[in-house]
Amino acid sequence: MTKRRYVLIGIPVACLLSIIVSLILSESKEEPRSAKQNPSPSRQLQNIPGAGTETVTQAVAGLTMPSYDEQGKEVVIMRGENTFLLNDNVYKIVTPEIEVRDYSQSEEGTQSVFITSRAGEMNSISDEGSLSDNVVIHFDPDTRLDTDYLRYLPEKEFVCTDEPVTIHGKGIKIVGQGCEIDLVSKKMWIKRDAEMEMDGIKNDLFFLSTDDTSPTEQPEEAHLPSSDENGTQKTPFEKTVIRSSGQLIFDRQSESNIMTFNDHVKIQKGSSTVFSDKLVIFLDPQTKQTRQAIASGNVLASQGTKIAKGGFLTWDVNTQSAILEDTQKAEFAKDDLNIDAQKIIFYKDTGKIDIPSPGNLKAKIKEKSGKKKAGAGTGTDDNTISVKWEGKMNFLDNTREASFEKDIEVQKENSTLLCDNLNVKFSGGDFTIQSFKATDKIHIIDKRDDLFSEAVGDRATWDAKNKVTILRGQPFALLREGDRRQILVPRVLFYEDGKTVLCEGKGSLYERGEGNLPNQSAEETDLKVTWAKKMMYYDTLRKVSFYEEAEATRGGQKLQADQIDAYLGNDQNIHKIIATGNVYFSSKRLENSEGFGSLFTWDLIQNVALLTGNPKAELRKGGSRTFSEKVYFNMAENQVSWEGRPHWQIMSNETIRSQK
Repeated sequence: MTKRRYVLIGIPVACLLSIIVSLILSESKEEPRSAKQNPSPSRQLQNIPGAGTETVTQAVAGLTMPSYDEQGKEVVIMRGENTFLLNDNVYKIVTPEIEVRDYSQSEEGTQSVFITSRAGEMNSISDEGSLSDNVVIHFDPDTRLDTDYLRYLPEKEFVCTDEPVTIHGKGIKIVGQGCEIDLVSKKMWIKRDAEMEMDGIKNDLFFLSTDDTSPTEQPEEAHLPSSDENGTQKTPFEKTVIRSSGQLIFDRQSESNIMTFNDHVKIQKGSSTVFSDKLVIFLDPQTKQTRQAIASGNVLASQGTKIAKGGFLTWDVNTQSAILEDTQKAEFAKDDLNIDAQKIIFYKDTGKIDIPSPGNLKAKIKEKSGKKKAGAGTGTDDNTISVKWEGKMNFLDNTREASFEKDIEVQKENSTLLCDNLNVKFSGGDFTIQSFKATDKIHIIDKRDDLFSEAVGDRATWDAKNKVTILRGQPFALLREGDRRQILVPRVLFYEDGKTVLCEGKGSLYERGEGNLPNQSAEETDLKVTWAKKMMYYDTLRKVSFYEEAEATRGGQKLQADQIDAYLGNDQNIHKIIATGNVYFSSKRLENSEGFGSLFTWDLIQNVALLTGNPKAELRKGGSRTFSEKVYFNMAENQVSWEGRPHWQIMSNETIRSQK
């Protein structure tokens, strides 16, 4: 017999007890007939428990009364050392014994249940009966029910007691206050303050244990200390204890045997504890093994560092799963991981978590060893990532990865990532986040940097160790600051520690002009910058650098250089540009003037520029050129000037063509 069979022993007790009591009473009523046929003289009753000075009108020694079924088999046998009729209305039985035989399990032979007590009584007028003084129901050699009193009420068709009851079994003990058995529905109630204690039930309340032995595989002596092959003693399994202040109901049905604990229910096994308003346990009527258990109403469960809250918590033995759910929001927390959703499913064997409904997740970022926690002393927590989703979520313990689907929103500090698919990698020892990968409809909203406010791409990854988020697009990812500025580039790296943004590959930047410069339209103040290798933005300096084959155009002006640095003002627009290395500048507004040098500084607000060279800058205009230390380009007033000792050279068409 398995341990779970003992858990349900109360249910067959109800059925057997109801049959027993009914038969006892029916047979007891036949005794007056036999007494009339064999009358005996009345005498004063002596040494009969509870009789006092009542008069004995009939006495039977060595009573044996069998009852038969339709096939003629003995199903109930009542025995007693002595039976006395008192005052013609009360039957007293000394040390009664009732045997109930069960022939249904033919392959196991006849099974008998015995009920014993020191005294029994039957009232022929009220038809109420009772057993008292050390009442014991022996279900089998290892299982019994103890109480001091049982009362039979025929009008209500049930037996009851207000005395304490105890059920003892191999590896199980149930105690409670009072008991009732409905003889029609075959239900049994322990009235209140029920407590069930089980030995050797190897069962994890959350089904998240790394132990690989299932609850149905423990040995019969699992509650006892044992030794392995080397003689090393093993630690015995911890006991499971279930307590409730209300009724404990035993209900036997064709498909399942059911035990229901009510009011202030507490389940405890080692570090696992569950509180609820109600607990229902379903057992297989043939194998007596647990199929399912459901805790409902204000469920609060804990196991080590795991905590769960919800309206229902269901254990299913066949699937080795636990389902936590709530009509509003079920909550699960472990260490720094917090999840809330309407339904959360935990699988013990695979270490898997399934959430088939919308939900939220919060987790800490994995920090480097010895590093000071971000946000410490500032009142803000920059070390947390939150994920919200509308589809579903799955977690696999063996890979330490979680996947999310549909309308996902990831919050990290001042940035929000939107996507339709997300994969999160957790660390091996806990639930701190190491990295994530996002795909499908990537949209990043940033509220920190001046360069952009949102970004769009095809794939995004984040690495906690290197503190960087990488956005990719095919053919380009897009960074955008409203309708004022946009950047197109294949790959973007957002660094957190240095507050920098790196755009890798050939790309372009476009910034809409304000249109407030003299004699210039908005289109003439629009700025476009292209580059061949990379672009770097420094948040603390408000500086944007463009590398290799960099080119900036604005209105009729074109600037080319090996590197172009742009600086943002307080209004987050680019106010100033500095170009270095092989500088070339041309302006249609200045009669197609051209400048060559090594350093070019351009004030976009005043729309004036300074060109210098090493050793001198070169200015070309109207088919002539000159060299000077400094060349000034004033686009606002359409003027070009220079400093130093210019030397003008008239260039022929052949010279011009050869230099081009």
